Amino acid sequence: MTDKQKVIVALTSASETCTAALSALASRNQRDKSEPQTSDLAVILKDLDSLLSLIYNSSTKLALALKPSSPTYSASLPVIVDLTKYTSGIAHCIHLLNPESHGATLIKEVHHEMTAILEALRAVVQTFLNLAVRGPSIARSGSAGEEYLVRTGALHDVITQARGPNGIPKDNMSAIRRRWKQDQGALEDSFREVSEMIDGAEGSEGDDVDGNNVDDGWDELGLGDTGAKMDRDELARAKNVQHLFAAFKLAPFKRAICQVYSVLRLTALLHKRIFMDLLSSAPTPSPPSFALDALLLQSNALLAASDEVVSSLYIPQNPATIRKESLALLDIINGLQLQLRIFFPDTSSLEQQLSGLSIEGDDKSASTPSKPTADKKWFDICFDQVTKTSANLVSPITMYKPPPGVGQKPR
Repeated sequence: MTDKQKVIVALTSASETCTAALSALASRNQRDKSEPQTSDLAVILKDLDSLLSLIYNSSTKLALALKPSSPTYSASLPVIVDLTKYTSGIAHCIHLLNPESHGATLIKEVHHEMTAILEALRAVVQTFLNLAVRGPSIARSGSAGEEYLVRTGALHDVITQARGPNGIPKDNMSAIRRRWKQDQGALEDSFREVSEMIDGAEGSEGDDVDGNNVDDGWDELGLGDTGAKMDRDELARAKNVQHLFAAFKLAPFKRAICQVYSVLRLTALLHKRIFMDLLSSAPTPSPPSFALDALLLQSNALLAASDEVVSSLYIPQNPATIRKESLALLDIINGLQLQLRIFFPDTSSLEQQLSGLSIEGDDKSASTPSKPTADKKWFDICFDQVTKTSANLVSPITMYKPPPGVGQKPR
C-alpha cells in the first residue's frame, strides 16, 4: 500500500471518528452507568482545553503536509493519527460530564462549542480526503487551493472562540449567568417594543385630533373640502367631537398597552435584579446545580411568555387573548418566585436566632438587616407589586372599561 493510499484510509477513519463523536453528543443521555466517572470539573475542562490546543496545532501541520500543490503523504500520516486520537479524547471528556454534578446548562454550552469544532474538523478532513481521492488534476485547481485554507481557518476560529472568555464556561454558574444575560437583553427589547406602541398610539391620537394625516376618501367622490371656513364656535364644537371620538377609539387600545407596559417594566427590573444580586456573585451556601438549571428554565419561559403578551397587543386586539397570555405570564412569575427560595434559606429556626444574639445585649443585627434579608424583602415587594399591577389586566370585567363620559347618558 502506497503512502497516498494509507493517507486515504487514515483520513476516512478520522472522518468517521468525527461523525461518531457527533453522534455521541446527540445521544449523550445513554450513559454507561457502570463506568467510573471523574467528578472533578476543573480536570475535565483542563483536559478538554489541552485537546483543543493539540487539534489546532495538528490541523495546521496537516494543512502544511497536504498542501494541494505539493502534498507530503508520509509526513501527514502521524498527524492524521493524532487528530483521530484527539477527537476520541474530546468524546471521552464530554462523556465524563454529569448533569447532576456539573450542571445541565454547562453541559449544553460545552455541547454547543464541541459540535461546532467537530463539524469544522470533519470538514477539514473531508476536504483533504477529496483532494487525495480525486487526483492531481483537482488538487492543482485554484478552488481546491482556497478551500483547504478556508476550512482550516474556520476550524481555527471556532477553537479560538471555544477557548476564549466567551467560549466554554468554567462552571455551571458561569454558564447560567451568560444565558440569563441573553434573556435579559431580549426582555428589555420586549419592554421597548411596548413603549414604542404607546408612543405610536399617542402620536396617532394627536394626528387625529389636529387633523393631520386624515384621509376620509371624500375627495375621490368630489365631496371633499369646499374651502369654507368654520367660525370660532363651530371649530370648538368640531374639536370637541374629534377629542371624544379619539378617546373612544384609542382608550381601550392604550389602556391595555399601558397596563402590560407596567407589568413588563417590573418583570424586566426583577429579571435584572436577580442577575445583579443573586447570580453575579456566588451565593453561600451554593444552590445545587439542578436548582440553578431549573431557575434558568423559568427565565426562558418568562421570555417566551413576555413575547406572547407583546404579540397579543397588536391591532386588532382580542381582550380574551391578552388576558390569557397575561395569566400565563403571571404563572411563570409565580413559579420564578418559588425558585428564588433556594437563595433565601429559612432563618427562623431557634438555633439561628440564638446565634444572632450578643452576650452583651447589643444586637446590632436587629437594626441593620443582613444583605440576604434585604434582598429577600426587595424581591417580595417587587413580586407583590407585579401582582397588584396586573390585577386589572387579568380581570375580564375591568380590562376594557370605557373612558369617563363615553357611552353614558347625560343626566
